[in-house]
Amino acid sequence: MKKLKLFSLLLIIAVLCAVGLSRGIAKEDVNPSSEKLTNEKTAEQVYKNIQVLKGMPASQLDAVMAFMSGSLGVRCNYCHVNPFEKDDKPTKQTARKMIQMVFDLNKGSFNGQGAITCFTCHRGQPQPLSAPAVGQNLWQQSTTATKDTPLPTVDQILDHYVQAVGGKQAIEKVSSRVLKGSRVGADGVLVPEEVYAKAPNKLLIITSYPNQVFRTGFNGTQGWARSNQVTRDLPAEVQSQIRREAEFYKETKLKEMYSKMTLRGKAMIGEREVYVIEAIPADSASPEKLYFDVQTGLLVRKYSESKTILGPFPTQTDYEDYREVDGVKLPFTIRWSIPGRVWGRRITEVKQNVSLDDAQFDLPTTVK
Repeated sequence: MKKLKLFSLLLIIAVLCAVGLSRGIAKEDVNPSSEKLTNEKTAEQVYKNIQVLKGMPASQLDAVMAFMSGSLGVRCNYCHVNPFEKDDKPTKQTARKMIQMVFDLNKGSFNGQGAITCFTCHRGQPQPLSAPAVGQNLWQQSTTATKDTPLPTVDQILDHYVQAVGGKQAIEKVSSRVLKGSRVGADGVLVPEEVYAKAPNKLLIITSYPNQVFRTGFNGTQGWARSNQVTRDLPAEVQSQIRREAEFYKETKLKEMYSKMTLRGKAMIGEREVYVIEAIPADSASPEKLYFDVQTGLLVRKYSESKTILGPFPTQTDYEDYREVDGVKLPFTIRWSIPGRVWGRRITEVKQNVSLDDAQFDLPTTVK
């Protein structure tokens, strides 16, 4: 059951970042008669032995656990044994005290604004450092020369991106796309994955684990997720994100998809210099960051944050190994990162302008 919850978490997050580019499914969540989820349950209603996280939506638990794992740089077994609800490890009791401390600090000193998180002190280490770093002379001014160069406008960066992909005419010659390859799990295991996309805004992702087949789709109006015979209703925020990812011609429509785009300057990703654009989705107040390679013009990273009870939960998507197919460049490797976990997709086959039935993007009534 734990593996199913993790698989579903990874699948839903991946959908938000996929194509051209958390929530677990548990038996306790399912209405036996309709197999569809009802109202959101709290963590203690779904999981056993929940203490300091009572009242939190159950759908946040996977993200909160990943947030703590990434903040301390540890795996689940640092605090947990099997079954997870047991309290055999002292580190689990300490974790409860630390979570309560974070809640109390934010409530008592920061008006409940969530200014303090696990990462504030731990910075990826189980034991937080208590002394500042040495070996730096803060009194001596840096002699590193800086060269200021004029920055392009947002429109110029977006135009460069369209041209880098292949140009508006080449992009719009393609009306459907089928990608086949593998999902690369956080443990390095490969499983088959297929992505079907059709203009103007239809999307279907099928990830086939040995005993579970995950399907996530958007039929132009509604998004959905299904594991074998269990259907997951997607919340409003996820619906908005999958709607954006299903936009087939997103390269040419970024100004329509985001209500405001602001150039924040330059940054480095590895040895590559990139422009950083902060973009606010038209249907959401939560900004995203888009990173465009200064030299190639291609989109190489997307970064977003969602709110959890413990703090902001980051999701990063990296687009790599661009190759030209029918005059259009596509990333053949995509990596998704959340605290403590990295996984991805490797594409081995691309077919474009193939005939796709609109019905295949609808939620299936039965899965063979």
